[in-house]
Amino acid sequence: MALAVEYKGFYTIPTLPSEIPDEWEQTLKAEIQRIYNNLVARIANADDFKKYIANPAYESWQNFVNPDWEDVDFIKLKYKVKLGRAYNAWKAGIDSAFGQGNPEQAYFDERVADKKDKFAGGIPYVLASVGYRAKLGRGIAVKAIGVISGMRKVKSDITGAETFTGDVVNVFLPGAARFVRPQAVAIITRGLVLAQYAHEAGDAPTRDAVISAVNSVLSNTVLKQVDTSAYTVTLEIGYDDVEGKLFAHSKAETVA
Repeated sequence: MALAVEYKGFYTIPTLPSEIPDEWEQTLKAEIQRIYNNLVARIANADDFKKYIANPAYESWQNFVNPDWEDVDFIKLKYKVKLGRAYNAWKAGIDSAFGQGNPEQAYFDERVADKKDKFAGGIPYVLASVGYRAKLGRGIAVKAIGVISGMRKVKSDITGAETFTGDVVNVFLPGAARFVRPQAVAIITRGLVLAQYAHEAGDAPTRDAVISAVNSVLSNTVLKQVDTSAYTVTLEIGYDDVEGKLFAHSKAETVA
């Protein structure tokens, strides 16, 4: 086998450009009426509430209940009954939040402002993986999948702090590359964010368990679409003990 391309980039939390949380807040506040209108158009009455909220919520929730729990059937029925009669409270709640009938009492915009700091605290963890082209360039998840899926434009965002050998290739089956990129970025990003949270909490075993789980998902999804007649491919996240950082790594070798 011969090396076609290899990339490794470290997961580094960036300084958040101020316009990102500002734009998030301004956009939501500007869309208050449209958000409300869409809510009541979709859920216009109690029957719609049961169809779109109560019943789906119950179907999902019941799977989390331990089947060996005492009175498990009654517990599930109680939850279903409570959800089924919650429309009036739900409607009153959104009317109040969006100021229907009493615009001066609307508090949706205040809640958005209250959550701005929380948004600003969390979004850098995502940007460390996906990037922000205007200010930060493409992120390591995009570059890791990009160099093995024919995305030549990622080369302009690779820096001296990253490892890049060979040249961009497309290792995937015909027609797969454009669809596999968002899948890979989503899987890698979820893994890096969760693993970083565990790492910052000093929980190395959980960090490593997340890494293992994510790499298993990548193997069972993204890497299943590789043209194995031509390439042997690695796509993974990991933790570098020397650097003390998480990373995204991809490598493609041609089959002899």
